[in-house]
This record gives sequence, structure tokens and C-alpha cells, in this order.
Amino acid sequence: MPLSCGKVVSTLPIPKISGDRHTKNTGRASYSVIVLCRSLLFTLIFLLIGTANAAFENIELMAGPMGIGGAYAAATDDTSALIWNPAGLARLPTREIGIGYLDLYGLLNYSFIGVAHPIQTGQTVGAAILSSSDTEGLSYERIVLLSAATRLWKKLNVGMSAKYFSTSVNLERMPLGQGSGWGVDFGIQYAFMREKVSVGVMFPNLLSNLSYRRHETAAYNESLLREWRIGTAIEIDVPDRESDTLLAAFEITNGMPLIGGEYRYGARLGEFALRLGWRFTHGPTAGFGYQRGNIGLDYAFVNGRNVGSQSSLFSVRVFY
Repeated sequence: MPLSCGKVVSTLPIPKISGDRHTKNTGRASYSVIVLCRSLLFTLIFLLIGTANAAFENIELMAGPMGIGGAYAAATDDTSALIWNPAGLARLPTREIGIGYLDLYGLLNYSFIGVAHPIQTGQTVGAAILSSSDTEGLSYERIVLLSAATRLWKKLNVGMSAKYFSTSVNLERMPLGQGSGWGVDFGIQYAFMREKVSVGVMFPNLLSNLSYRRHETAAYNESLLREWRIGTAIEIDVPDRESDTLLAAFEITNGMPLIGGEYRYGARLGEFALRLGWRFTHGPTAGFGYQRGNIGLDYAFVNGRNVGSQSSLFSVRVFY
């Protein structure tokens, strides 16, 4: 996750420069101090990347899953599987493109675009690009991934994603350093009771290696922090409402409990979805979705995301 402390520092008021020479000098001095502080902060951040595990933080960029608290490793069956659990790709009924966007407090921009293409029933391939940058363009991270999933036995699906990482940090216009590497995600999904109950296990960054190159210093390597998530999802048919379903999901991600639910109902104007979730260490989430024809729109409100405030997440799905 790119860190944009420079943006925070730059919001400090700079004295207005008027025709008075003393005011001009004061303004120039204040601006110089701000630039110096920002430069020192970015240098410190880049030096600490190797030990803080801050690089390439796992940010989930699809609003549908986040609306139910992120408890989606067992339930995913769309392009969200590229992030939550690649095994879920094997359940895709049709070809799909997914796009997600998050503006985090005006400091960081995150984007996701992915495509999933079923080859035949129970076999799907997919690809995605995830990127993030600060609003001043001083740093960026990018992940390019290729995924494949297959049905091994009855309702047992397995999936894998191969990822390429790249990152760069600049000091104003001067390059400070770059990094690149690779990683592997692995996931499993199993459905039973007429596919009304499913269990999912996902291991992001099961294998990884990153190489950092700072200018005027030797390169060094590190591995990303290994993560894990395991969950279950139950789909319940609503009595006397043939087109309506209720989804309940529970998951534990890196030791953090997640719980959520979705009520999906059909109408003449399309299909609507209402979502609620709770992340036990961060608080509530909520969202809604609308799908008509080959387009689906989703929104999620997420509380306590990353830095203890609120943020909104938008995503679009296109079926073709």
C-alpha cells in the first residue's frame, strides 16, 4: 500500500506571499521546511519497507464482498474470486469483467480491473490488474495476476493465481527506488447439500519473493507476509419468493472474525441486493447492489478501513 505522508504534510498552510519582502522570505522558508520534511518522511518510509511488511497490502477492491464484511472466501463465484479465492472462478456461469475503485480519504487511489472466462463447465481462467498510487504521484504499486480454477471432484474446486509485483517511490521528481517480484495464491472451495452450503480456504502470498533496489545501495530480497482465510457460506431460499435468496457467511481472516449477510430479490426492473457485515476489529460494513441485463452495480460503505475512518467502495460487473 503506497504511503502518502507527503500529502498530509503538504496540507499545512503556507503563508501567503505578498509584495512585502519579509513575507516573501517567510513564505519561501516555510515552503522549504515542508519540502524537507516530506523528503525525510519518504526516505524513512522506503527504508522501512523491507521490515514493516507494508508493501502490497491486500486491499479487497470489489464492493459486493465488502458489503458483507469481506466474508467471501466460501461464497465467491464471480470476478471477485480473483482477489478473495481463485477456486471460486470454477463456479462462474458466464464470462465476466469486474471493475473496482476506492478513493481512500483523498490520499490514495486504488483500482482493479479483472476478467474471467469459463473454458467449459468447472474450468475458468482469469486475469486482473490491481494498482494504487498517492494523489501526488510520488509512489505506486501494481499487481498483475493470472488465475486458473478447475473442478477436481464433484463439488470440490481448486484455484491458483500467479502474481507479478512492481513498485516505485520517487522524491519529488527524483527516483528513490524500485521493487519487483512474484507471488502465488492458492484456494479451495467445496460445496455440499445441493450447493446450498460451501466452505472456502484461501492462502494469499503462499509463496512470494520481492527484490528492492534503492539508489546508491545494494539490492535486497524479502517475502510478503503470508495470509490465510477460511470461511463458510449458507444460501437459504425465501419461502413463497422463488426469485429471492438469503446468504449468510462467516469467515476468519488472519485471526479476525468476519460475518455478513445478503438479501437478494428480483423485480420487474432488475435484481436488487441489500448487504450488511461486521468485521470484529474494525466495525460494520453495508452495501447494496443492482443488476439488470448484462450489467451489475455495487456500492459498499466500510468502517475503520486501514486508518480508522470510513470509506466508500464502488464496483461494476459486466457479463458478456
